[in-house]
Amino acid sequence: MPGAKELDPGDGIEQYLGNMVREARLALGREWTQAHVAAQAFSSGSRISGIERGEDPPDRDLAKKLEFVLRLPPGSLVNLVKILTEQSVRDYAKTYMRRQLEATAIHEFSLVVPGLLQTAGYARAVMEAGLAGDSAQIGDYVRMRLERQAVLDRPAPPWMMIVLDEAALRRDIGGSQVMREQTEHLLALCERPNVNIQVLPLRGTPVPGSVALLTLPKGERGAYTEGFSTGNYTEEPVEVMRFQRVYDLLQQGALGVRASLELMRAIAKEHDD
Repeated sequence: MPGAKELDPGDGIEQYLGNMVREARLALGREWTQAHVAAQAFSSGSRISGIERGEDPPDRDLAKKLEFVLRLPPGSLVNLVKILTEQSVRDYAKTYMRRQLEATAIHEFSLVVPGLLQTAGYARAVMEAGLAGDSAQIGDYVRMRLERQAVLDRPAPPWMMIVLDEAALRRDIGGSQVMREQTEHLLALCERPNVNIQVLPLRGTPVPGSVALLTLPKGERGAYTEGFSTGNYTEEPVEVMRFQRVYDLLQQGALGVRASLELMRAIAKEHDD
């Protein structure tokens, strides 16, 4: 069996997942060899070795078994596998998607409804507009996107402060029914204590793309920006602070939470017409 090698969790999701498995196994004691874990998870030692090296990621079923055997939080491995299997996630977005699942706080400005807040109908319409694939592929992508939203239902969900461009609520994506359902979904989410949405009026000056700031469990911070076909995730303090200033300026120009709710209710009714 190949020996263990040092893994850099920043190399990729496969390596990050492998590092999680290896560290959890070693933390349980010397008797917890790869062969021992394999026996508990109904797998093989070579399979566990491949997972830990970041060369052979588990499927969802094995990931779930490993969570139980290694006493990892439910979903910690499965959610990473979901991202790996979502081919629509470009390489530049994978680190951000992984970090998003860990985040304790998410501050975001977006020109469209953020993925964690999308309905199935809206997600499908956005993907169809972006030519994300054929009908079958888009169906899988939509399902995977909705599965990631489970992060909002975990015992300690992330604190979310969203600045949403008003055009995202008014633009007819998928038809009036889809937009009405999406706007009503946002209103329902705002009833949660951890979700706040402020609308940036059309008269405001948005940036040409999305900006998301993540606060991670140990206080580290990251920033992600994305345009139509490009994106970048960074944890460099200087860059994070630069995008923090961009977000702060956008938030200053946004309506307050109460006024935003009133506007969203009015727009939802407009989509009935």
